Order: sequence, then C-alpha cells, then structure tokens
Amino acid sequence: MSPPKKKVHIFIVSDSTGMTAEMVISAVLVQFKDIVPVFKKFPYIKTKEQIKAILNQAHAAQGIVIYSLVSQELRAWIRKERRTMDMYAIDLLGPIIDRIRKQWDLMPLLEPGLLRGIGEESLRLAESIDFTLKHDDGQGVETLEKADIIILGVSRTSKTPTSLYLSCNYGLKVANVPLILGMRPPDKVFTLKTQKVGFAIEYDRLAFIRRKRVKYSEEALNYYLDVTHIKEELAYSRRIFNQIKDLQVIDVTVSSIEEVANKIMEVRQEIEGRSP
Repeated sequence: MSPPKKKVHIFIVSDSTGMTAEMVISAVLVQFKDIVPVFKKFPYIKTKEQIKAILNQAHAAQGIVIYSLVSQELRAWIRKERRTMDMYAIDLLGPIIDRIRKQWDLMPLLEPGLLRGIGEESLRLAESIDFTLKHDDGQGVETLEKADIIILGVSRTSKTPTSLYLSCNYGLKVANVPLILGMRPPDKVFTLKTQKVGFAIEYDRLAFIRRKRVKYSEEALNYYLDVTHIKEELAYSRRIFNQIKDLQVIDVTVSSIEEVANKIMEVRQEIEGRSP
C-alpha cells in the first residue's frame, strides 16, 4: 500500500494576478508525486497590513509563502517578518531583479502588473485550447456548461478543426458533440443557453470526404461509407437540430473552416450586442 500523500499549503502573494507565481510553483511541485498542493492565491496585494494577515494564515497552516512583488520595500519587509515568525517564504522576483540590476548597472521600473496584459492573454488562450481538446468528439460532457460554443454534427463535418480554429484565433472554449444515428445527444445540449451551432452537409460531399479520410477497419468501412446510411445520419441530425432552440445551422458543404468560423463569430457578436 502506498504511503499517504503530504498535503502542502501554498500561499501565493502577488501585486498583480498571481498567475505567473502559480504557474512557476505548480511546475516545481508536479515533480514531487508525494505532495498534494493546496493553493491559496492573494492577488493585487499592496500593503504590509494585507501581507501580515496572509503570513499569519500561512504560519497557522504551516504553509509555504510564494511571493511575487516588485516593491523592494515590501520584499525587504517580508524577509524580516518571515525570520521573526520562523516560516518559509520564497521570493520569486527579487533575486532576479537584483541580479540583472547589478549585472548591467540598470534601474528597474518596479511597476506592478506590466506583464499582466500579455500573461493573462496567453493563459486564457492556453486554457481555451486545453478545454477544446478535452471536449473534442463528445468528451467532457460533465463540464459542457463551461463551453462558450457547442458544435454539433455527424462524423467528418470538420467539427474538430473548426473548434480549434475558434480557440486559437478567438480564445473561445469550444465543445463539439458528434451526432450518431440512433443515439440521443446529452441532455445538456438541449437545455444549456450556450451558443450552439449545427453543421449540415450534402450527402455526396460527406461520402467523398469519408472515402478520403476513413481510417476504420475493413469491417466498418462499407457501413461508414454507405450512401443510404449517410442519408439516414443526415436526416437524423436535422431532426436533432430542429429540437434545439436558437441553434445556428451552417452548411459546410463548400465552405472553408475560416468561412464557417466567421459565420459563427458574426452570430456571436450579434448575441453579445443584444446582451445588457
């Protein structure tokens, strides 16, 4: 039997969002399989009083403080306090700032949040792509409500590449749900108020695409490419589309991924424009 994992309380203190500090310490702790980190993040910290309250919490929990502060005064104060309280705290920025200052005889700006715009945007983009990958082809139904857009359609209607295009270019969390003949989609597809899009396509175009891309075994090949079956699949998808309120249906027969994405974004902008 494996020994129980050690729970470690991590208090992240930052004068900005704290995202950078969280990513750094997470990258370190993931190397220790016997540790279960419990993160408590305190962003936009500006005063000694705020920090003192956090240090008291960390001391009571026997936790570790990770601080990402550009203020030299606050960093010096924390160093003094942690020695007085006999607790462990790690300064992420201070040593690097001081080293660069001495190395090239330069003065840092010491302004909090300068990286925030770039950092936050990069993180949002990464989160969106990660979400989309985890919600590809019907996966992640349990968190479908967190999607910005839900795409539905039968196999080989470009749901996956369109989803990734929307994530990479617009930072949207996209889930795509396959419509399989005879199988009802998850109930959330019908009840969520999330923007939903259905992909329609002409049967002969779909048959052509499947012939080019099919990777199934020989046993499934004829079934997957059978024109009669494809027509039944598409008829079934149209019935599902008719049951979903406010669904945007896009014919992808001759449209590129970019064109389809633009149509989706046009509707999205209209929806956002109507929002109070």
